[in-house]
Amino acid sequence: MAEPEALLIIDMLNDFCLEDGPLYVPMTRKIIPNIRRELDRARTDGVPVIYICDAHDKNDIEFKNWPQHAVEGSLGADVVDELKPLEQDIVIHKKTLMGFYRTDLENKLRGLGIGLVTVTGCVTNICVMIIAVEAAARGLKVRVPRDCTAGLDMEMHEFALRELEEVIKAEVY
Repeated sequence: MAEPEALLIIDMLNDFCLEDGPLYVPMTRKIIPNIRRELDRARTDGVPVIYICDAHDKNDIEFKNWPQHAVEGSLGADVVDELKPLEQDIVIHKKTLMGFYRTDLENKLRGLGIGLVTVTGCVTNICVMIIAVEAAARGLKVRVPRDCTAGLDMEMHEFALRELEEVIKAEVY
């Protein structure tokens, strides 16, 4: 019997995915159709879809290192139109690079009986990698479709995928 699965879509937000966004990640444009493929598959198969989205305060400490982005309630913090959540999807707002820290993500996954997460989104070597490690540390199996993650550059993207395979034994395909 297959492990109960959830699809995680991380930070596919306007501020990261649109060219005029303050933290535009060009690779995101290429992965949107691939995440859409996974999203359609999940919805067809009845797999829960969980969006994990930056939702920063206006004076967030993170803005010391990065431009102001994904401020809670702003258009920049909205999921890109091509991947908009549906009513039945779960949306988790995070204030840090971590998806489990001070959020309801773990409770949602446990409540659904999830044992496997398919991790997609941006940025591969930051939030995607951190959230995948957090999931593995909680005993969840982790899968990462390489064509559904976007790094700041190809070198860091590939580094993160190798780390996920080698360190937490994620299935990267």
